[in-house]
Amino acid sequence: MAKKSKATQANNDVAANPIAHTPTAADTDASWWDRVEKFATRFPGGVRGGLCYLIVASVAFCVFVVNRADPPHIFWDENYHVTSAERYINGLMQFEPHPPLGLMLIAAGEYMSGANNGIDKHVLVRDKQISGDSLPKDFSFAGMRLMPSLFAALAALAFYALLYELLENRWYALLLSSLYVFENAFVVHFRATHLDSFQMFFTIGGLWYFARLWKSTVVLKWWQYAALAAWFACATMIKVNAVVLLIAFPLLYFKDARQQPDKSRINWPVDFLSKSGSAIASILLVFFLVFYAHALYSRNIPEADASATKQDFENMSPEYKQYLDKHEALTPRMVVIIARDYFKFMDKDHKGVPKLDVTKPGENGSHPLHWPFHDRNINYRWDSADGKTSYVQLVGNQLAWYCGTAAMLLSLLLVINYRVFAIRPRGTIGTYQQIETFTILYAAYMILHLWIITQRVLYLYHYFIGLMISYVLLALMWKYLCEVHAGFDRHKGKILGIAVSLFTLSYFFFLPLTNHYPLTKEQCELRNVSISHIVDCN
Repeated sequence: MAKKSKATQANNDVAANPIAHTPTAADTDASWWDRVEKFATRFPGGVRGGLCYLIVASVAFCVFVVNRADPPHIFWDENYHVTSAERYINGLMQFEPHPPLGLMLIAAGEYMSGANNGIDKHVLVRDKQISGDSLPKDFSFAGMRLMPSLFAALAALAFYALLYELLENRWYALLLSSLYVFENAFVVHFRATHLDSFQMFFTIGGLWYFARLWKSTVVLKWWQYAALAAWFACATMIKVNAVVLLIAFPLLYFKDARQQPDKSRINWPVDFLSKSGSAIASILLVFFLVFYAHALYSRNIPEADASATKQDFENMSPEYKQYLDKHEALTPRMVVIIARDYFKFMDKDHKGVPKLDVTKPGENGSHPLHWPFHDRNINYRWDSADGKTSYVQLVGNQLAWYCGTAAMLLSLLLVINYRVFAIRPRGTIGTYQQIETFTILYAAYMILHLWIITQRVLYLYHYFIGLMISYVLLALMWKYLCEVHAGFDRHKGKILGIAVSLFTLSYFFFLPLTNHYPLTKEQCELRNVSISHIVDCN
């Protein structure tokens, strides 16, 4: 009979007498995480997935939607967007510095909410902007802020779906979705009458679909490229800087083409033209539909003596004026003319924006190279009473923000090591490809804004898409470390739980600055604990 090895005998002894093995800390952590996952498997996959979506939706609704009317004061770009939304409600022709989609969504929220029914809001339509003192008496922001806050909550669901697609584990995705939900900068900006939550939703939705297509092991169809293009086109119809997301198409096609080794050189151009053509057609269709809706709900001529009317008529072509004067039919040709005039106005407004001047007292603008290091915060407003001050401060979740920056730098280093120095990554090729792809997206986004800053001033909130991508890279870097370090993998449950707990505590620590809660000067000064200055306390 063959003699048993000592290792085999030892394993048999442990199996026969479990008490003989003393569990280590690593065993305890692994068993704790395994017990959680094992318990979850008792429920069908659909139930587990639905529960995760329900948790994210509930938390996001409380964070972004509840009490959105507070503060009951106008701040930052709300003084522009509430006037534009009201002109849509009144069916008035207008041009704006941003594409129409987000502005029409704001108007839809105000109209559906009925928050200001019975209030004379005529003052809102006369000028391109309005001060808080000029708002109608008893004006409520609940309606104007409805759609931005709802889309912020929907973007949280999209972010969870994106992480689940990348990590392939519901619980990891659920915990790491806190990076979005508990990002203070998102909360303060997305709850207001701003456009960025719409852009964030369509951007994350597009990246989720991009991640699904990236994982495909079969040749992609033309309509899948068209669907992806529609996501990114909608994001661009909110703010045009989302156009940089189109770099995802060559990345996706190069991977898709490698899955077709048997394709002949004759068929390859046809395949490329059909897929790129469908993407371009989808983008043009989205643009057309957005401007068709804009023209359809903007057929009335505003008051001639209003300053907003004078600005718009200066940039209106004779064809557009004739269309409005004679109430002609809205033809495709007229939609193109209206879109052309609209973009001309956008370009003119863009050229009129001042450039960054760091020497100017009170300059709120910042350079894109400083954004990963949280420079610079913006005080949207502050109100003092009874020895305390309530702030509306653009401040990020400091711990999560810098962890995202660290993940971005580590991802960049990993890509450089592989592409420049031929040092192969130790993890799976699939995880590396995901890290490389999102690093390229991040780099492209930042390069675009390094060019834009030479043309006009930019602000910290222009980093939001880059910040979100850095959080995706943080999740992917966590996945990568689980693959390459056995010790990290054994303790992954504890590490993730501690990290998410700290992110959550950081969120609540800065929440008074986000949600206009009153603070004494001493309490406010406690928040100045970051690398960059957070707030000037009163």
